Amino acid sequence: MRFEPVVGSLSDPLRRRALVCSAAAVLAVLAQSACGSSSSTTNVTPTCTVTGVTVSANPTTMNTGATSTLTATLNASSSCTGTVTWSTTPSAGTLTANGLSATFTTTAAGTYTISATSTNDPTKSGTIAVTVTATTASTCGQPNGTVTVHSSNVTANETWAGDGVTHRVPNGFTISGNAILTIQPCAIVALGQGATINVGGTSHLVAAGTSSTRFVTFKRDVATQAWGTIRGVSETSLIDLNWTFLNGGGNFGGMGDPTIAAFGSGYFVAPTPVIHVNNVTIQGSQGVGVYLDANAAFTGDSQLLQITGSGGRPVNTTMMSLGSLPTGSYVGNATDEILIFGPNANVFADMTVQDLGVPVRIAYGAMSIAPAGGATAPVTLTLKPGVIFKFPRIGQSGPGARVAFGTNGNPPNNLVGVLNAVGTAAKPIVFTSGETTPAPGDWVGLWLNTANGSRLDYVEISYAGAASSIVSANCRLINTPDNAALLIGDFSTQYVPPSNLITNSRITNSAGYGINAMWQASAFNSPDLTATNTFQGNARCRQTYNGLTPPGVCPVGGGCTAP
Repeated sequence: MRFEPVVGSLSDPLRRRALVCSAAAVLAVLAQSACGSSSSTTNVTPTCTVTGVTVSANPTTMNTGATSTLTATLNASSSCTGTVTWSTTPSAGTLTANGLSATFTTTAAGTYTISATSTNDPTKSGTIAVTVTATTASTCGQPNGTVTVHSSNVTANETWAGDGVTHRVPNGFTISGNAILTIQPCAIVALGQGATINVGGTSHLVAAGTSSTRFVTFKRDVATQAWGTIRGVSETSLIDLNWTFLNGGGNFGGMGDPTIAAFGSGYFVAPTPVIHVNNVTIQGSQGVGVYLDANAAFTGDSQLLQITGSGGRPVNTTMMSLGSLPTGSYVGNATDEILIFGPNANVFADMTVQDLGVPVRIAYGAMSIAPAGGATAPVTLTLKPGVIFKFPRIGQSGPGARVAFGTNGNPPNNLVGVLNAVGTAAKPIVFTSGETTPAPGDWVGLWLNTANGSRLDYVEISYAGAASSIVSANCRLINTPDNAALLIGDFSTQYVPPSNLITNSRITNSAGYGINAMWQASAFNSPDLTATNTFQGNARCRQTYNGLTPPGVCPVGGGCTAP
């Protein structure tokens, strides 16, 4: 290869540049010759190009305390490897980022602009507006668009968000162990057809409503399909409902189809508190509103329970649980009465029954108020003004209950049962037939056997006087049975009633006497209990003559007060 000399002065800029370029060209040619190649390869990193960012939110309108889920989408070339940074204006609330996703929640109402900015190209960003409305009486209980599905059992503590979040329960589940499931105010629990929540072990179900504007709702997931039951299956569990609405439940297939059911420790032990309610409404149950078995009971501080629109009765319960029913409203159901079911209707511990605005039906031939299980302390049944007990006939021909207070015999067999029934003129305490068309002798009556300390004032006893199976040695009319609406005494002097035992009361439509005096005293009409009371429509006299202490002799032919 031959080099031509450069003509001209090197001081000439054009000549110097030409010389440099020529030299570079020569070196390039030499390099190609040395490598034996006629071409070159260069590695170039592709350029990341971001053309835009879009943001979506679900929901875009929600209540305070609810959560919106945000998603950012990058419009960018495939070479871009970055994500986004999140921000909100104003800055109130909690924005939790997770790459291209984020969640936002706040307790302050307002409109929030949420931005996602590309980390590859900070000049590119997208925004979405989320409107947050303060929860009020009109918005609580309304869905905010967020739905969470629950299909697994709860074995550890859980909290279900409120403020319009819908918690869908398609098939029911069990809370077990010592787990606590807390449902926050304004949550909506939407249950599928027949879906039941079982509360077992020492677990708790807590519906944590706080007021008439911050409540918890249980409802049907599908309007035409009733859900099942909230069921306490353990005597150590607790159903704790506060400011809660339970609508459209009761599709259980047994126990009278209740919306709430619970089981206690047994029929022959004291009631077990397994349900707490405070401002709770049960509406539209397919069957009964509440079912209490095996002496399950409400806690002593329960209050303001409303049961309405039930397809059956408001409550079915064992007798010893009756006293735990809280104040409230129990009307507006298919059958407005409380049913007492088995295995018996005995009261073996002190109990107070409130007037709940509906009668109590006791469908047993015998009912005892007395100590049981070796106990000897007196047992007192206290009935508040307005309480109504109904005693239907048993079977086709048998009369309804003989309600016995205490027992007889020599100590220690003469156990004491006390009736404390003090009503008012406006709200008397009523014992009556449970038949649709009542008639004299539908039930046996009240027997104050050994009933020291009993008191009856403004009481009504009607349609009793059926055969009592009692045979006393008192001075009643000869050849007449010991049948009466009110039977008093244990055939001895162990219980002789005071003269004011019963006052301001009515005994009507008895198939026998009004009062059968079976105690022993030195005189045959001592005491006379009829003075301040009304007797009407009874088959026999107001009060029989009582028995006489030896060596007393009854009048010839016996006797009684007239008419």
